[in-house]
Amino acid sequence: MPLLSNLPALRLTLAYALHEPSSLLPHRTIATLLALPLPVGIVLPSLPGSEKKPTIKALVLDKDNTICPPETAVIHPAYRQKIEQIKSSPEFAGRPHSILIVSNTAGSTRSAEHEAEAKHLEAELGLPVLRQQPGRKKPLCGPDVLLYFREHGITENPAEIAFVGDRLATDVLVAREVGSWSIWCRDGWRDPVKPATDYRGLFAKAEGILERILRERLSRSAPLPVTPRHR
Repeated sequence: MPLLSNLPALRLTLAYALHEPSSLLPHRTIATLLALPLPVGIVLPSLPGSEKKPTIKALVLDKDNTICPPETAVIHPAYRQKIEQIKSSPEFAGRPHSILIVSNTAGSTRSAEHEAEAKHLEAELGLPVLRQQPGRKKPLCGPDVLLYFREHGITENPAEIAFVGDRLATDVLVAREVGSWSIWCRDGWRDPVKPATDYRGLFAKAEGILERILRERLSRSAPLPVTPRHR
C-alpha cells in the first residue's frame, strides 16, 4: 500500500524519523516470512539484565508483501506450509486466536473488496483477520490488536506479542507504539521459484536504505519494548 494513501502513518513515521529514528529499526530482520525462526521468542534480544529470552504468546502477521504478493490474496504453497508450521509451533499450538492477520488492505475498511479478501484469507489459512476501526490502519491500530488478544484470553502484555511484516513505517512502528517486538521481512514476499523478482515499492525500498544507514553507519539499534505509559 502506498504510504501517501495513509497520511497518519506518514506523519507518525516522519516524527519518529526526526526525533527517535531508532524506533524505526526492527528487533529482528529476516529475508522473508519463509525464514521466520520457530519458536519466535528464542531469536529475539534477551531481556535487560539477564540472558532470558522474551515469552511470545501472540503473533501478528502482515498480508501484502509478507504472506501474499502485494494487493493479492493468493497463497503460494510454500507460504501455506510455513503458516501451518507457525500454527503448530509450541508458542501458538492449540490457541486459534494467538495468530492474527493485520493488513492495511484485507479487513482494513468496510469495502466489499477488503471484506472479501479478509474472508478468503480466513478460509484459506484458518487464521482470523482483524477488522480495523475506521481511520485506524497500521501503525494506528495497535490498541485494537491489544484488545483482540486480551478479549480472546491470549495475553494482556504487549511484550508477549511479536509483529511480522515488510514495512518499517507500519509493521515495525505499530509494534513500537504499543510496546511489542518487531520482525522485519527485509525482502518482502518472494516466489521461492523466482526469488530475484522484487515486489517492493518505492517507499519500501527507501526504508531499506534508511535501515542500513541507521544500523551500519550510525550504529543504531532498536529500543527494547516499552509500554506507552512508561515512555
